[in-house]
Parts: sequence; structure tokens; C-alpha cells
Amino acid sequence: MLVVEVPDAAWMSANHRVHWAQRKRRTQWLRKLAWALANNQHVPTELATPVTVVAYVSMPSRRAFDPNNANPTTKAMIDGLTDHGCWPDDKAEHVLGPDHRLGPVTPGCRVITLHLIPAEEVAA
Repeated sequence: MLVVEVPDAAWMSANHRVHWAQRKRRTQWLRKLAWALANNQHVPTELATPVTVVAYVSMPSRRAFDPNNANPTTKAMIDGLTDHGCWPDDKAEHVLGPDHRLGPVTPGCRVITLHLIPAEEVAA
């Protein structure tokens, strides 16, 4: 499991229309953040694939939100977990998902919680 608090300056949504250069900077920052947090939170490497990823998207208010719109943010984080070594590549043969779900309200910030479920746990 990886828990990431995403600041407003890095948040990306499928509904955001931002300049390509700004989107690139945000993507790189989120990717590096996920890699660093995976190291700090002791996320295991070389998980048995395919790994199912469930992304809980927690917003700062109860306002209506479609969790699937967080895909640009979670995609960058999955790339960071690939850099960390959780799986060889983020192709469909190694990573299933992410399955986006609405998480609890987190006042003051957006939080993405990625649950990584290795193949052996799915089969059990």
C-alpha cells in the first residue's frame, strides 16, 4: 500500500486542460514522489505479477467527484512504482488497473491510496 498526499500544484484530472509543459512537470514530479514514498514506506519490490492496483481517491470535500478522473495522477504514480521495482513494466501483463474508487473525505488535501494486490493474494 502506498499513501500519497497530492498538493494542489501537482494534482491532475482528466478534466484539467493545462499546457503540455506544465502537465509534463507535474507528471515528472508525481512520478518521483511516488518512487521516493515507496522507498520511505517500504513498499515491496518484485511483487508476483500480475499485480492488481486499487486506487482510493480521497478528496477534501463531499462535493461530487468521479474517481476515474484521477487517472493522470495515478498513472504517474504507477510509473514511479515501476521505477521503484514493484514490477518489471506497467504493461497489462504485469499491472491490472488501477481500479479507481472513492475514498473517505480528507479535509484540507487530496490523498491517493494505492493498494497493491499481488497475484498470489488474488488466487488465495
